[in-house]
This record gives sequence, structure tokens and C-alpha cells, in this order.
Amino acid sequence: MQKRDRRSTYAATFLTQLEVLSAREWKILKRDYTLFFTHVAVASVLGVFCGGLYFKTDITIAGFQSRVGCLFFLGALIAFSSLSALYNVVTIRPLFLRERSASFYSPTAWLLSRFIFDVLPLRIIPTIIVSTIVYWMAGLAHDAAHFFKFLFILVLYTLAMTLWNFLLACFFSNGGIAILLSALTALYQMTFAGFFVHLNDIPPVLRWLQWLCPLKYTLEALSVNEVGSGLMIQDSLQGVPVNVSASLIMNLLFGFGSNNYYRDVLVLFAYIAGFGLGVIGIVWLKVRERR
Repeated sequence: MQKRDRRSTYAATFLTQLEVLSAREWKILKRDYTLFFTHVAVASVLGVFCGGLYFKTDITIAGFQSRVGCLFFLGALIAFSSLSALYNVVTIRPLFLRERSASFYSPTAWLLSRFIFDVLPLRIIPTIIVSTIVYWMAGLAHDAAHFFKFLFILVLYTLAMTLWNFLLACFFSNGGIAILLSALTALYQMTFAGFFVHLNDIPPVLRWLQWLCPLKYTLEALSVNEVGSGLMIQDSLQGVPVNVSASLIMNLLFGFGSNNYYRDVLVLFAYIAGFGLGVIGIVWLKVRERR
């Protein structure tokens, strides 16, 4: 009976802390719309720009390479735009340390508040906007099933990159170091994603680095989803007509596996879970005021 009462008291206290913290976050969001509107505006402008750049891409070999380039552009955009998540945590960290030391609220309430008022409006919504604009302007697979699978992958990658930046911001008290490492990580992912260099052509001593690259799984899943719609390449090489499955060209040009979509989804979920647990552990154990 005492345990039940203690649990009920803790749950009520936690909900109260979360309500107070959420109310404060909502007031901040109401006072300062700039970051939200900037994300939405940038997503809309870059969506139109990227959609115009790859507008109605054809189904030649060069056109297929452009399709994958379009998907790569979206992944790179998400990786770099997630830097603002890092900056938000860096700026609010001193306030969190002071209020946590005064027992104003628990770290769990703070993390949930960060998720509700940062991840949803500033990460998920802009990703959906830019992805939707680019998808239909670029002329990718024209059916709802492949569109939502495409959107699902980009949302997973957005969550992974946001949590990664949260982790860096919580682990390093120096914001400059966190930003530098985040930018270098984005460049590393772009290198081993499979677009700039064929994955099978990477020297064996470095090839294993591709397995630590979330963008590689994202780009592969997006490409597999595109060719999975039955896309056929119709081209002409030195006067000889070519009519082959896009999955064959995908494997030859980029080294992606045709049956790896659901494997890539599971790997992205694993990255999200790992980064999420890392953020929770660091906030509880490391982000505290020390005297």
C-alpha cells in the first residue's frame, strides 16, 4: 500500500513538473517564433529549389543518378539543419543546471519537454514539408505507398540526427566542440553514404566505416524504395537501346542491395534507440551542477 501511494505521489509530482516545464516552453515558443518560421521557410524554399533542380527527372541512366542525387541532397540537408537542435540545448544548458540543482523538475520532465517542443515542431514538420515538395516535383514513384515509405525513412533519419546532436550538446559543456564534431560527423556521413564513392570500391581497411553511417542506410532505403516501384531504365548507349530494371543500375552505380529496405529501417531504429538512451544516460549522470 505504501509503495502504491509512493508511486502515485511520484507520478503526480512528475506530471506537475512536466506541466510547469511545458507551460514555460510553450511561452518561450509563443514569444519567439523566429526559429520555427525560419525552419518552415527554409524547408519550403529549399524544397522548391531542389524540386526545380530535379524537376520531372527522366528514366535514363543519368536521370536515375540524378534521382539518387536528389535523395542524397535531402539527407545532407537534414544532417546539417539538425545543428540547430544542438544550439538550442547548448543555450538552455546553464538554465537547466541551475533549475535542476534547485529541484524544480526532474531530468525526465526536461527531456520530454525538449522532445515535444523541439523535435515535433522544429524537426518533423520541416522534414515533412521539404520532403513532400521535392517528392512530387522530382517525379518520384507516383503512388501513396512508396511516398509514405519515403517519408517514413526521412522522419527516422531526422530523429536519429536530432538525438545525435542532443547527445553531443549534453556531453560537451563547450558548445564549440559539440558544433565542430556535429559538422565533421555530417561530412563523414556524406563521404560514406555511397553517393560520392561506390561502396565496393572503398579500400577494405576503411570499408567498415560505412556501417557506422546512418546516412548510408537512409540513402539505400530511399533508393530501394524508388526502384521497388518497378522503375525501368530506358536509355541508348552508342545507338544500342537499353531497357533494364533500375535495381540493376542501382547496384552497379552505388552498391546498394535491392532487398535492404526493412533492414535499413531496423538499423535506423537501432540508431534512434542508441542515441536516445545515450542522451538519457548523459543527462541523468553528467548534466548536473558540481560544486
